[in-house]
Amino acid sequence: MFTVTILDNGRWVAPGSVIYAHPFGWREPVEIAQHFFLVEGPGSVVLVDTGLDGLEQYIDPVQLERLQPRPSVPTVEALAARGIAPDDVDTLILTHLHFDHYANARLFGRARVIVNRAEYLSVLLPENRRYAPRSGFPRDTFAWLVDDAWERLELVEGEAEVLPGLGVIETGGHSPGHQIVTVETTEGLVVIPGDAIYLFENLEQDIPIGYYHDLDRVCVGMDLLRDLGGHVLPAHDPALRERHPTMRIGASA
Repeated sequence: MFTVTILDNGRWVAPGSVIYAHPFGWREPVEIAQHFFLVEGPGSVVLVDTGLDGLEQYIDPVQLERLQPRPSVPTVEALAARGIAPDDVDTLILTHLHFDHYANARLFGRARVIVNRAEYLSVLLPENRRYAPRSGFPRDTFAWLVDDAWERLELVEGEAEVLPGLGVIETGGHSPGHQIVTVETTEGLVVIPGDAIYLFENLEQDIPIGYYHDLDRVCVGMDLLRDLGGHVLPAHDPALRERHPTMRIGASA
């Protein structure tokens, strides 16, 4: 059994057309959160996604003035508040290779790195460059994956066990090899959906996300989240703190 701790870099903003599929007509900017997840079990320290530093630089001046967020918290500081150093992390699971989910991967120089095979290939193949512009897909981190992290990289497909009680399930949809993470805890199943959904609202009101590679697979992934049940933790929903005020789920929560 594992304990899941919700870590929080802070707040930023996304276009409504990213958060909600086009037919639902939402155009105004949406305040979002930047969460990532610490999963601890006997002898294991696992991180799901890497957090994102300096959120303020991703908010245009008008929205920054409107939102007036607290200063964002760097990933290293968020981990340190839980007594974790980057070298303590033995496994890093990346739900997908969009910058806000893997930008800090190089901090974790001892961890084995779990990436979906289709996702890995999709960002490395030159013919896909039009889908992976440098602005959202920093090449330096990809270079790290195929160089410094090479011996620690594990490519998985479909449904795979990472550790007993901790697994990944490929959903695609948002990106070619997007995967969600399932964690067994004393409080039941925890599902970390990556960007299969951005907000609780996507799932609860059946509104697909607006940024997708394959809309049909997005919808199938949403149905899977419903079927799995448990505690679903959308990484970008500010309401996550309200629904889980302790920011922990599991044995030591």
